Amino acid sequence: MKGSLKRIQAWRSRRVQRRHQRSLEWWERERANGKTRFVIRSALTYGLTIVGLTDVFGHLFSSTEPFLVAKGVFFTLVGILIGLNTWSDMEAKYKKALNEGLQAPPGGKTSASQLTS
Repeated sequence: MKGSLKRIQAWRSRRVQRRHQRSLEWWERERANGKTRFVIRSALTYGLTIVGLTDVFGHLFSSTEPFLVAKGVFFTLVGILIGLNTWSDMEAKYKKALNEGLQAPPGGKTSASQLTS
């Protein structure tokens, strides 16, 4: 029983590591496009999605949905804050992963190939 539990835990650990690695690879591609583009795209995606959903639910549960433009502006501004926060969080994770990857292994020295890869 303990052996199967250890195998399951090892499988889950590898799965989390792969997910983290894919997340960092995605972030590396995203950050290459620049912070401004990321924040604007996040703001528009968030703002338009929320306004669209509130409009649909507004029409389903009531006859009219006032202030649609105001909601669009408001949620887009909120999206800018969310985009900036996401950028900051992902940059911190990315830099932490880079620093951990460049540290010398315990009891050994970092080779030049580890620093350039």
